[in-house]
Amino acid sequence: MKRTVIISFLVILVFTHLCQVGNAGTDSAIPLERLSHLIIAKARINGSQDEYNFVIDTGAVTFLDKSLAEEFGLKQKGMMAKIDSLQMAGFLIEKVFCFTTFDFRHFDALGKPIHGIIGSNLMERFRVIIDFGAPSITFSSDSASLKPPEGALLLPFRNHPVNNAPIVEFSLEGDKVEGMIDTGQPYPLVFPLTCFTEYESLYVQDYIVSKGLMEEWPMTSADHNYLARLKSLRFGDTEMDSVLCLFGELPAPLSMPLIGNDFLSQFRLVIDYTNDRILMIPTDGIYLESDMLSAGLRPDLAEDGDVVVKGIWEGSPADNAGIELGDRILSFSGRKISSANLIDLIDLLEDDETESVTLVIERESGAEEVSLTKTMLLRAHP
Repeated sequence: MKRTVIISFLVILVFTHLCQVGNAGTDSAIPLERLSHLIIAKARINGSQDEYNFVIDTGAVTFLDKSLAEEFGLKQKGMMAKIDSLQMAGFLIEKVFCFTTFDFRHFDALGKPIHGIIGSNLMERFRVIIDFGAPSITFSSDSASLKPPEGALLLPFRNHPVNNAPIVEFSLEGDKVEGMIDTGQPYPLVFPLTCFTEYESLYVQDYIVSKGLMEEWPMTSADHNYLARLKSLRFGDTEMDSVLCLFGELPAPLSMPLIGNDFLSQFRLVIDYTNDRILMIPTDGIYLESDMLSAGLRPDLAEDGDVVVKGIWEGSPADNAGIELGDRILSFSGRKISSANLIDLIDLLEDDETESVTLVIERESGAEEVSLTKTMLLRAHP
């Protein structure tokens, strides 16, 4: 398995620069849709009447669902397929080479089909502007120097050798660390699980561990995560104390700190791939959570289509209520659960305005109604 993973990433490294990109149309903003922590653009493939959902992910390469590539009769070679044209609103990108090896079933819990991922190896020919407030994305050919307004961050970056993702420098307790700008990740920061022991002694104030997985990445096999509070973080000229982060197993060789959506969405991002600069314009100040209001539960779709408990934070309301890994969830807030509305349950569990969630859980002894009142996880942890 490890050898297969290594070979796959070597192939990605070889082919990641093959995206020949041409464009037509204006630099007008392309509407985005928010779906959980993801941002999604609709695109037409080779002039199709139908539109397809593509995740905008600066921390990935470009993918297309293999079954869709076959449906369109795209030219395929090995793990790659060629799209003649990808049109988003009035913007056209030509000659797009994409990988067909990603298992898009990872997105099934979202209740909406995801057909592809637009990654940094495609965006690298442009100045890309992501406006989380609109939300929208703009692909621009502007080559003028970036001029930061007052309060904005202008940072140099280097490209990751595998996926061309922007990598910037920040610091923990004065120690320099590099992190990947990754619009496809939740949480403000995600660190590799292998770093936890070192980071705990140097940078971590407090933490809890999960039973099962709260977050999972493809091609990984860990059985737990850590939720931690960092002592301090410095990003550009901005210093923040008690910053929340997650530790999880990340796929090699992309295993490095990730700067995720909970942080990036506070900015209007101008990623100038052609000049290796990123401009981060705060939309309403910069604030990072120091704790998480949560019931401590991660639901997911099982292979048989049932919704089951995949992860539980130790000491959380879900843990204290006796909920166990693998328990089936039959309903929430009086609604029968299914793959179509699982995202609604996930939204309720993540919504800070929702104080409690009522579930019907199936146990060996039968169905049981459980009411979970959310609490601050790290504050409640002894």
